[in-house]
Amino acid sequence: IGFKKKSSRQILDVSQCHIATDRINSKLAEYREDKFKEALEGRLRRPKKGATLLLRDSLRYNENDDNSEDEPIVETDPNIYVKTKVKDLTFRFLAGNFFQNNPYMLPVMVDHVVQGAIQLNSAGNRMTHLIDCYCGSGLFCLSASKDFDVCVGIEVNEKAVEEAQVNADINNISNCKFVAASAEAIFMSKDPVEVVTTDASGNEYLTSTLVKNFPKDTSVVVIDPPRKGCSVEFLEQLFSFGPARIVYMSCDPATQARDTESIVDAGYSLTSIQPFDLFPQTRHIESLIIFEKDSN
Repeated sequence: IGFKKKSSRQILDVSQCHIATDRINSKLAEYREDKFKEALEGRLRRPKKGATLLLRDSLRYNENDDNSEDEPIVETDPNIYVKTKVKDLTFRFLAGNFFQNNPYMLPVMVDHVVQGAIQLNSAGNRMTHLIDCYCGSGLFCLSASKDFDVCVGIEVNEKAVEEAQVNADINNISNCKFVAASAEAIFMSKDPVEVVTTDASGNEYLTSTLVKNFPKDTSVVVIDPPRKGCSVEFLEQLFSFGPARIVYMSCDPATQARDTESIVDAGYSLTSIQPFDLFPQTRHIESLIIFEKDSN
């Protein structure tokens, strides 16, 4: 039980992982002992194409009691719902679905994304609308929601969109809407974003606006695409919409650099770059770039 060797199909046996949590290593030891016992007794079936072992360090999710105590667990079933805390928010998600798994760096990364999104625009006005593309289960959208009037997240994974909406409900957030579609569809959507917003006096009211009609000078688009980066079609629609700010988080700086060239050519200036080492002792990093639309 371990990892594949680089450029090889051989498995390098790993008895513990030095950058994993103590709970994960403890669960791994239990799992290894169980599998070795099955092998000795002739009960272990070796998958033809190998198998992936899930060890998700999280909190137990009790569907019937959202206020239950936070019980730490290591879940191995990808189809079980778990939850985690990021700052003051609770996120529920399927253990096998994607969710950033470095609990120490994640709040720092979220803070940088939110702070980059909410800073005043070039005219000194606050940003009012946030569009979160590739939103997953709503991490960035929900974390920034208290600083915006209207937030909309789009994600191609329907299960993740369901999770995002549940997370909004769990955290009593009413000004976010989540859409199951490809990122390319968000700016052309004919479905209005209907959310409940609260004014400065604390009064709640329903707003209904098409994304393409969001005020461009106070709108920010958060992008967190897969490793392949943004498609040409998405970037074309993004530039056509022309938000005042683009906040681009990437798990592959190479494709982010490729997209950066297109973004700059479209009339944006790169104002900051911040890498995050979520996976110590590996070549993988997350990279955050903030772009501002040129005033001319």
